[in-house]
Amino acid sequence: MTFKIGFLVNPIAGIGGKKAWKGTDELDVAWDLFEEGEKYAFERVNKALESIASSLPLFFYFCGNPMGEDLVRSLSFDGKKVYSPEESRTSALNTKAACKIFLEKNIDLIIFVGGDGTARDVTSIVSDKIPVLGIPSGVKMFSGCFLYHPRDLGEILDEMVNGEIAYAPEDVLDVDEKLFRENRVQATLYGQLIVPQKVGLIQGGKISSSVTSAETYDSIAYELVDVHNVLDGLIVLGTGSTVYHIFKSLGVEKTLLGVDLLKDGKIQEKDIDEETLYQKTKQKDIKIILTPIGGQGFLLGRGNQQISSRVLKNANKFEFLIVSPEQKLGTIDILELDLDEPTSIPDISNGYIKVLTGFHRYTLTKINVQITD
Repeated sequence: MTFKIGFLVNPIAGIGGKKAWKGTDELDVAWDLFEEGEKYAFERVNKALESIASSLPLFFYFCGNPMGEDLVRSLSFDGKKVYSPEESRTSALNTKAACKIFLEKNIDLIIFVGGDGTARDVTSIVSDKIPVLGIPSGVKMFSGCFLYHPRDLGEILDEMVNGEIAYAPEDVLDVDEKLFRENRVQATLYGQLIVPQKVGLIQGGKISSSVTSAETYDSIAYELVDVHNVLDGLIVLGTGSTVYHIFKSLGVEKTLLGVDLLKDGKIQEKDIDEETLYQKTKQKDIKIILTPIGGQGFLLGRGNQQISSRVLKNANKFEFLIVSPEQKLGTIDILELDLDEPTSIPDISNGYIKVLTGFHRYTLTKINVQITD
């Protein structure tokens, strides 16, 4: 029996990641960049589609360009174009219009390419009517409907076609991007989508950290200073409240949701973009402080695309320092690095990396490195 898929792409998803945007709400600027050749979402989805076995009995209902037609046709999938956007610069209205048509076609699954904003648009039409799967391509991906990595698509489709997978509702969250840019997180639940369940393939939603004592942050900070000398030299400070609170205890006012550059204990650049970070760290020795996303485990590739493979490969030497309160680490089965190019990570040993959880306290944690080039 043929397995029918509705397929759509948000063409400008993820374009703002390396530029330190907190999403892709600057639509005109994002479209200018897309038309100049920046096609982050297309690069991600190519790897996803290439992972699908040609033997699977699939039929794609897809959207006209720029919402995915060329991608489907280039890989010779069986399919039919069922929606053609009138605009060359598409929007949420086009995503919603496509989803309405998909529902009329009695399909088995909607696959969308984007981030939380796109998931929110899909939810407004589809809700719990049919299963949905997101290929992670946005700046923000807190919702529970996304694959861990684009290349996982083929495996999960194989199990879906063969009836070997369960389904469950997952929350769709999005944050106010205006507040996000002001260092404030206000996530809103926009509904739920029915999502295929597969441990290790579906990332699940972000789990907010429980209340962590100031003493915990202080103890991690003491170890970073006493053992790792983070107030000397060039230090890249990753995103998130854990890193924010640790360095606040050291008197460093970093941005809550941006990547900052610290030099000899003082902020050199706040909310830095990928190009500036690359130029400032090229041929330098750097340490990179990262904390995983609670529940998901991502260290790179979600909301901190500024720390790119190019930055890592062009530093003279880099060292990862992973920090997390023990209670947050307990929500994570495996840490994830989602990189855009093959990159040697010297801090990983036999598939494990050390996570600093307190003064002289470390936990060896399993880590998976995925390349989406």
